[in-house]
Amino acid sequence: MNTKKDVLPDFRYGVCRNPHLVILGAGASCAAFPNGDKNGRKLPVMRTLAKDLGLTDLLCPKYAHLLDDFELLYSTLYHNIEDNKLRETVDDAVHKYFLELQVSDEPNLYDYLIMSLREKDIIATFNWDPLLLQSYLRHQRFNGKVPQLLFLHGNVAVGICLNCNISGNYYNRICHRCYKPFTKMPLLYPVGQKNYSANASIAREWMIFKNAFQCAYYITIFGYSAPVTDVDARQAMLDALESNASRVFSELDIIDISPQNLVEDNWNDFIYSHHYTIMDNFKNSYLWWHPRRSCEALASGTLMQDPMSDNPFPYFKTIEEMHKWIIPLIKEEQYHDSNGKGFS
Repeated sequence: MNTKKDVLPDFRYGVCRNPHLVILGAGASCAAFPNGDKNGRKLPVMRTLAKDLGLTDLLCPKYAHLLDDFELLYSTLYHNIEDNKLRETVDDAVHKYFLELQVSDEPNLYDYLIMSLREKDIIATFNWDPLLLQSYLRHQRFNGKVPQLLFLHGNVAVGICLNCNISGNYYNRICHRCYKPFTKMPLLYPVGQKNYSANASIAREWMIFKNAFQCAYYITIFGYSAPVTDVDARQAMLDALESNASRVFSELDIIDISPQNLVEDNWNDFIYSHHYTIMDNFKNSYLWWHPRRSCEALASGTLMQDPMSDNPFPYFKTIEEMHKWIIPLIKEEQYHDSNGKGFS
């Protein structure tokens, strides 16, 4: 924790108002929960999803050849009208399995990620599992001082109120405005038919996401490889990034355990000059070494040639310890906000 003798990284050149955008894929959830959830339930990936959900007997022998490719399997079911009931069974199994996942009581990597960002920042996830949102809800005491979450492919923990056209915590079951039951947020998986404008709730997430890309000063891609089935998503991100006026000054971090040359090839069109870093661990990122100050630390070290002192996260045993350590940083932010010291 910080003490009076600790020197907090100061906003010597003002506060950066541009967001740090973090994009999460399945690799991020696997890194955050390497041993599974609180009850040891593992996080399925697409190639094992049908087997992990116990659907093998139901899908065989007709779809045995597709068990290792869930998206292609679902797309085939989607187009085979005679298998509508089977598709609904698969839908229910996916929601049920993911909705039952639970975060453990001790801090996980998602807790560190959430608390490393401020209210101007955004975490956009392609994952269906509820573990990011469950971790997020533990930090509600800092209401307004945590980043915004976006669920780009839907999420089992997010409910939609069709009456009020808003989203909320699905675990609450009812809308806080009209008190009508939430409906499930759709999960997007048919290959080649991920229509991001067809559903109003998904469309809202993507509108905010593309706006964030257009003004982000720092972008971190964590455990997401933009697979071939996400070709539309990849193009939408690239189009937004190319219209970013800060791109020549911004930085791209890619956290991926794949070989570096493969990662570089995959994201080559997103990379501007030498403004990128590839790493295999979140703990090597600016978010870990400069929590809540990543954009300021980048600007200080590159634009001002005056590197900011490191202030890495320590190891926390409890959420309460994490909150106690974070409070001085939040107070510093509030002081600078109230005095209007910022730049964009």
